[in-house]
Amino acid sequence: MGISNYDISSTVGTLVSQRLVRKICKKCAKKREFNEDEINLIKKLEDKYNVKFNLEGKYTYDAVGCKECNNSGYYDRIGIFEVLGLDDSIKELIVNGASTIEIRNAALQKDYKPLIVDGINKVLDGVTNLNELDRKLIIY
Repeated sequence: MGISNYDISSTVGTLVSQRLVRKICKKCAKKREFNEDEINLIKKLEDKYNVKFNLEGKYTYDAVGCKECNNSGYYDRIGIFEVLGLDDSIKELIVNGASTIEIRNAALQKDYKPLIVDGINKVLDGVTNLNELDRKLIIY
């Protein structure tokens, strides 16, 4: 775009990313326990992003389909978000031409949580499911 790294780092304070995911239809959703593969995936994400998800007493829901949701199993949408505040260390990386991987790794050392973390929290809250997250974020 022809904008210098300095100009970007001096004018941008916060970056927000979002995706819309479909919500499970509450009329026809089939409640079940997480299977072993799903638990392993969540544990892997915990390790990768240094977060802790509480799976105790949590269930997931399979999309079934009914008249209310037009037989899709989903009704309505909700956003999943990530927010990156640019502090001085991140701004310095940008000015120095660091790669996106370097910037992301530095952000993960702070309080940055990627989209998938918010998505998993919404799965654990019963709002959506891992299949829908995979459709939007390719997590498997």
